[in-house]
Amino acid sequence: MDAKQFFFERYEGFQEYPEQLVAGLSETQVRQSPHPRVNPIAWALWHLARCEDVCVNRVLTDGVQVLDEGDRVARLRVSNRGTGTGMTRAKVSALAEEIDLAELDTYRAAVTSRTRATVRSIPSAELASTLSPARLRQVFMDEGAGGDVAAKIVEAYTGQTKGWLLGHLVLTHHYYHVGQAFAVRVMHGAANPW
Repeated sequence: MDAKQFFFERYEGFQEYPEQLVAGLSETQVRQSPHPRVNPIAWALWHLARCEDVCVNRVLTDGVQVLDEGDRVARLRVSNRGTGTGMTRAKVSALAEEIDLAELDTYRAAVTSRTRATVRSIPSAELASTLSPARLRQVFMDEGAGGDVAAKIVEAYTGQTKGWLLGHLVLTHHYYHVGQAFAVRVMHGAANPW
């Protein structure tokens, strides 16, 4: 099994979780956190889509983010273009309250579709190439994807490969936040779907 086959086996397995996270929850429960130390599910789903969009469409390739197509930012009703890493509690709460949840689902689906197509088109050998520090600075600092912690993101990713970034931001990072979101779901009193 090569790296792309492994990626798709794990990536496709992830696709059922967002729907399970919100099943049976009220819109208020999806938007609000049951505890000040955990992020709302709406924010987690947005954060995952943003990280994936930036990773695949700006860092791995020099493409256009799904976010930047059409009037998606306006339809999402968000003002933050970053990935959400390092956001303050107040900004997390505000984003979760203002985002259009139906458009978030549409955005996530579009990001997923683009990821599938893009990763299939990347030559496997290219995943072994090292990330360019200049490219990382451009995307996370100059374009604002890294928000207030952009320099730390650039430092952490410098020296890593494209394959590592794909595995990190679109697999392990996703599962980490999905686990957190399932805990939030249970804290809201909803059943664990497993």
